[in-house]
Formats: sequence, structure tokens, C-alpha cells
Amino acid sequence: MMAPAMRVLVVGGTEFISLALVRALIREGHAVTVLNRGRRNDRLPPGIDVLVCDRKDHAQLRSALDGARFDGIYDITYAPTTGEDVAALADALLPSVPHVLFVSTGRVYDHALPIPYSEATPRGYYWGEYARHKIAGEDALLERHHTRGLPVTIVRPTHVLGPLNTRHNEAFFFDRIIRGRPVLVPGDGGWLRQFGHVDDLADALASMLGDSRAFGQAYNLTGEECVTQVGFVELIAEVLERRVEFRHFDPALLKRFDKPGLVFGQNLVYDCHAVYTTAKARAELGIRPRYTLASALRQTWDWYRKESLDQRPVDFTFEDELLALLPR
Repeated sequence: MMAPAMRVLVVGGTEFISLALVRALIREGHAVTVLNRGRRNDRLPPGIDVLVCDRKDHAQLRSALDGARFDGIYDITYAPTTGEDVAALADALLPSVPHVLFVSTGRVYDHALPIPYSEATPRGYYWGEYARHKIAGEDALLERHHTRGLPVTIVRPTHVLGPLNTRHNEAFFFDRIIRGRPVLVPGDGGWLRQFGHVDDLADALASMLGDSRAFGQAYNLTGEECVTQVGFVELIAEVLERRVEFRHFDPALLKRFDKPGLVFGQNLVYDCHAVYTTAKARAELGIRPRYTLASALRQTWDWYRKESLDQRPVDFTFEDELLALLPR
């Protein structure tokens, strides 16, 4: 269902998910304004209105949005962003009641529970302060939905990949495999992970705008495949048409270092499965990803080479120190 042209505010707009969203909204014909701290606005497409503001300064936020009217708001930034920050944004636009779409995370679920995680899975603080802040943001908006009729939709992505990824995950492995370096694996690398492409997420977010079926609802949004940690790397090697050598190690070795470096992507090392069902979004909203995991990695690999990232210098000092501790 394509929403009619609307006036839309995107909080952020210049990094990874929010930039992909801005582009998706423009393709749908919406009038887009971004609100951010003004650091990377050279990335924005032409014709975008900009409000320069630190959303965590609530007085500044109210001043920046005074008199503004929007049909939809996308709250994507995390600075970290508290529940109070999320509430301040929604309240700054009163008395209007735009559709607020909040990009939360699959990490609001209690990952001590059995997989897969659905929108009915109990939330919890398994992931610490990050989960606490995201849950508080969800609750602030849902409370306003129930008491004031504010149209609210909660979106919970998982690991997102694609060009301009702010999480050094797929590029981490590109860097090593193309140089013929071994990939260090903490433990056996058997924990399950699930990924979605940034453009699939952006298109889904754009399609939800103004859709009354999504009001007051939460949706998992990610790709349909799950894969082990080592399986993810093996798939990357297949896309790159290169061989990959794994060197498994006891994660306790990292305690020998005062400041250990990354060893397996930026945020793929944790001791639990992370598998989610997207059945609700598929059944209720007809949302389907365009990318498989392999095609998503292939598209990202093409971008990586186009940007000459395969030529950039990479510091492997920490990995070499760790490798020196491992038996051959």
C-alpha cells in the first residue's frame, strides 16, 4: 500500500539506515525534512530541508520544531537516546498527531528465552542499557498512543548490513579475506545470527507511513535467513570467490590484553542465538525482503570495491598478537 505524498520528518538522515530511508521516502514522492546536529549533511540528496538541532537538548528541540507540522516522523537516532528523549520529540509537535515510527531493535527481547523471537516474546534487559533505553522509548510512545491517540508504530530490526554500514561487520571480513588473512573465531562460531539489508528495511519503513493497520503495533523487520557465525563468513568468502581459513581461540585469551581489538566483526560476538520471525509483518502488511543474504552481501561487496575500500590500510597488529598465542 503506497501512502499519499506526505510531509515527513526524519531524525538523523545522514547515517546508514536513516540515509537509506530518506532516499526511499523521496522515491515515494514525500517531502522530507531532516533534524540532526549538522555534521554530515553533505550526504543528503538535493531538495531536503534541514533543521540543525541536538535532539537531546529538549528546549532546543522545542524551539526548532515550533510551528512545524508533519504527517509522519521517523525516530532513528541513538546517542544514546533515552525514553525521555523519545517522549520530548513526540511532545514537541503537539497539538498535531503525526504518525510516529520508532526504530527500536530486536535486542529488546529477553534473549535468555528460546528462539525464535516474535513480537509476543517478553521484553527484558538482557542487553543492558541499550535494551533499557529502547524499551523506554517504545513505552513512551505506546503510552501516548493509548492515552492521546498518537499513531505509533514500533519497528525492531536485527543486524543490518549494506553500504555505509556504521557497524564494522561485513566489511570486517571483506578486509581480511581479500588479503588472505585468517579469520579469528571466538569459541566454535556456532551461534545463530540473522541479517537484513538496509534498503529492505528502508523500503519497509517507507511503506508503513500512514498505514493505519500499523498503528499501535510492533514489527520485527529483517531477512528471512539465519546462519551461524562461521556460516556467515563462509558465505562472504563464497561471494568474494576466495578461500577462508578459520583460527578458533578461547575467548578467555582476550583478558590478557588491556584493550583488546575487534576479532569477529564489531558486534557479532555474543553467547546466545539471535533469531526472529517476521511472520507478523508479512501477514499483516505484506512486507517481503528483496534481498537474500547472499545477494545482500554481493551488493555490499560491489559497493565496497567501487569505493576502493579494498585499497585502504588496515591495522592487523592486535590480531597478529593474538595469533601468536595460538598453536599451529
